[in-house]
Order: sequence, then C-alpha cells, then structure tokens
Amino acid sequence: MPRSRRSGETLSSARSTYLVELARGCSHIASMLTPETEQRAIREVIEEFLKLYGQKNTALFQTLLAEELQLRKKSAAAHAVRAFKSTNG
Repeated sequence: MPRSRRSGETLSSARSTYLVELARGCSHIASMLTPETEQRAIREVIEEFLKLYGQKNTALFQTLLAEELQLRKKSAAAHAVRAFKSTNG
C-alpha cells in the first residue's frame, strides 16, 4: 500500500478516535482572545490529551488539531499548535 494512502487512513482513523477531543479542543482554543490565553488553552488541551491517551499519539493529535483550526480560519492558532512543545512529554 502506498505510504500516502496509509498515512491518510491513519489520519482518518485517528480523527474518528479523537473526534470529541478534537472538537472540544478546537472550540476552546479558537475562542481565546489573546495570544497568552490561546497558549494557555493549547497547553490545557494537549495536557488533557496526554492524561487520557499518553504520549504515543500526541504528535498525531497536534497535527489533527492544527488542521481543524486551519479549517476554522484560525491560522495563527493552527501555527501555535504545530509549534507547541509539551513539558510533560
């Protein structure tokens, strides 16, 4: 199976698995009004994901979260999610 197809299937499967976390996290981050509160929201969302699922798929979750924010026309927030480095990892 070509890598891009497998990668697409992985993203699709993860998107379904983490649907609730993605929706909640995206909404929470998108509602922030300042860069400081946005950064705090990103930290909260990713730390909550870590508590629920551990480190293994955190990078994948961040990728999906950034994609969802991009779809909501929140480019700066999407960039901040991609750049975020957890201190709990």
